[in-house]
Amino acid sequence: MEKAKVMQLFRLFAFLEDARPWQDLADAAMMRVSAELKPDADPDDPRLCYYTAAEANLQYRRLIAARSVTPTYAGTDVAQHCADGQCVLAERLRNAYRENAADLLKDDTFVFAAIPEQAG
Repeated sequence: MEKAKVMQLFRLFAFLEDARPWQDLADAAMMRVSAELKPDADPDDPRLCYYTAAEANLQYRRLIAARSVTPTYAGTDVAQHCADGQCVLAERLRNAYRENAADLLKDDTFVFAAIPEQAG
Protein backbone atom coordinates (compact mmCIF):
# COMPACT_ATOMS: atom_id res chain seq x y z
CA MET A 1 0.00 0.00 0.00
CA GLU A 2 1.16 3.46 -0.76
CA LYS A 3 1.09 5.44 2.49
CA ALA A 4 0.74 8.82 0.77
CA LYS A 5 -2.29 7.59 -1.20
CA VAL A 6 -3.89 6.16 1.96
CA MET A 7 -3.44 9.51 3.72
CA GLN A 8 -4.84 11.41 0.72
CA LEU A 9 -7.94 9.20 0.64
CA PHE A 10 -8.36 9.28 4.43
CA ARG A 11 -8.24 13.08 4.31
CA LEU A 12 -10.91 13.01 1.61
CA PHE A 13 -13.19 10.52 3.42
CA ALA A 14 -12.88 12.26 6.79
CA PHE A 15 -13.28 15.78 5.35
CA LEU A 16 -10.04 16.89 7.00
CA GLU A 17 -7.89 19.75 5.79
CA ASP A 18 -4.84 18.23 7.46
CA ALA A 19 -4.76 14.51 8.24
CA ARG A 20 -1.25 14.54 9.71
CA PRO A 21 -2.48 14.66 13.34
CA TRP A 22 -4.28 11.37 12.60
CA GLN A 23 -1.26 9.64 11.02
CA ASP A 24 -1.11 7.01 13.80
CA LEU A 25 -4.71 6.07 13.10
CA ALA A 26 -3.95 5.55 9.42
CA ASP A 27 -0.79 3.57 10.27
CA ALA A 28 -2.82 1.26 12.52
CA ALA A 29 -5.36 0.77 9.72
CA MET A 30 -2.53 -0.11 7.33
CA MET A 31 -1.26 -2.75 9.77
CA ARG A 32 -4.78 -4.21 10.21
CA VAL A 33 -5.35 -4.44 6.46
CA SER A 34 -1.87 -5.91 5.90
CA ALA A 35 -2.69 -8.60 8.44
CA GLU A 36 -5.86 -9.45 6.47
CA LEU A 37 -4.02 -10.03 3.19
CA LYS A 38 -3.85 -13.47 1.65
CA PRO A 39 -0.26 -14.75 1.35
CA ASP A 40 -0.33 -14.45 -2.46
CA ALA A 41 -2.11 -11.06 -2.57
CA ASP A 42 -0.46 -8.08 -4.25
CA PRO A 43 0.13 -5.53 -1.44
CA ASP A 44 0.41 -2.75 -4.04
CA ASP A 45 -3.12 -3.25 -5.41
CA PRO A 46 -4.78 0.21 -5.40
CA ARG A 47 -8.00 -1.19 -3.93
CA LEU A 48 -6.17 -1.73 -0.66
CA CYS A 49 -5.49 2.00 -0.34
CA TYR A 50 -9.21 2.74 -0.54
CA TYR A 51 -10.08 -0.02 1.94
CA THR A 52 -7.37 1.12 4.36
CA ALA A 53 -8.44 4.76 4.16
CA ALA A 54 -12.07 3.76 4.74
CA GLU A 55 -10.99 1.69 7.76
CA ALA A 56 -9.06 4.67 9.16
CA ASN A 57 -12.08 6.89 8.52
CA LEU A 58 -14.33 4.50 10.47
CA GLN A 59 -11.99 4.56 13.45
CA TYR A 60 -11.77 8.36 13.18
CA ARG A 61 -15.58 8.64 13.17
CA ARG A 62 -15.80 6.36 16.21
CA LEU A 63 -13.32 8.51 18.11
CA ILE A 64 -15.20 11.69 17.21
CA ALA A 65 -18.49 10.04 18.24
CA ALA A 66 -17.01 9.06 21.59
CA ARG A 67 -15.92 12.66 22.19
CA SER A 68 -19.38 14.00 21.42
CA VAL A 69 -21.27 11.90 23.96
CA THR A 70 -22.76 14.09 26.66
CA PRO A 71 -22.60 12.67 30.19
CA THR A 72 -26.01 11.62 31.43
CA TYR A 73 -27.68 11.79 34.78
CA ALA A 74 -30.65 9.90 36.16
CA GLY A 75 -33.67 10.52 33.96
CA THR A 76 -31.79 11.98 30.98
CA ASP A 77 -31.00 10.53 27.55
CA VAL A 78 -27.65 10.22 25.85
CA ALA A 79 -27.11 12.89 23.20
CA GLN A 80 -24.61 12.11 20.45
CA HIS A 81 -25.24 14.95 18.00
CA CYS A 82 -25.81 12.65 14.97
CA ALA A 83 -22.47 10.89 15.54
CA ASP A 84 -24.14 7.48 15.23
CA GLY A 85 -25.26 8.29 11.70
CA GLN A 86 -21.73 9.26 10.71
CA CYS A 87 -20.39 5.99 12.11
CA VAL A 88 -23.00 3.99 10.21
CA LEU A 89 -22.11 5.73 6.95
CA ALA A 90 -18.39 5.24 7.59
CA GLU A 91 -18.98 1.55 8.29
CA ARG A 92 -20.94 1.16 5.04
CA LEU A 93 -18.12 2.85 3.13
CA ARG A 94 -15.55 0.57 4.75
CA ASN A 95 -17.66 -2.53 4.01
CA ALA A 96 -18.07 -1.51 0.36
CA TYR A 97 -14.32 -1.08 -0.12
CA ARG A 98 -13.65 -4.33 1.78
CA GLU A 99 -16.01 -6.16 -0.55
CA ASN A 100 -14.27 -4.57 -3.52
CA ALA A 101 -10.92 -5.97 -2.34
CA ALA A 102 -12.31 -9.28 -1.03
CA ASP A 103 -10.28 -11.42 -3.44
CA LEU A 104 -7.08 -10.05 -1.83
CA LEU A 105 -8.19 -10.69 1.76
CA LYS A 106 -8.39 -13.77 3.93
CA ASP A 107 -11.89 -15.13 4.37
CA ASP A 108 -13.05 -13.96 7.79
CA THR A 109 -15.98 -16.34 8.08
CA PHE A 110 -15.75 -19.19 10.53
CA VAL A 111 -18.01 -22.20 10.34
CA PHE A 112 -18.64 -24.71 13.07
CA ALA A 113 -19.13 -28.13 11.52
CA ALA A 114 -20.41 -31.20 13.27
CA ILE A 115 -18.25 -34.26 12.92
CA PRO A 116 -20.41 -37.36 12.64
CA GLU A 117 -19.71 -40.08 15.14
CA GLN A 118 -18.56 -43.35 13.71
CA ALA A 119 -20.30 -46.49 14.78
CA GLY A 120 -17.96 -48.69 16.46
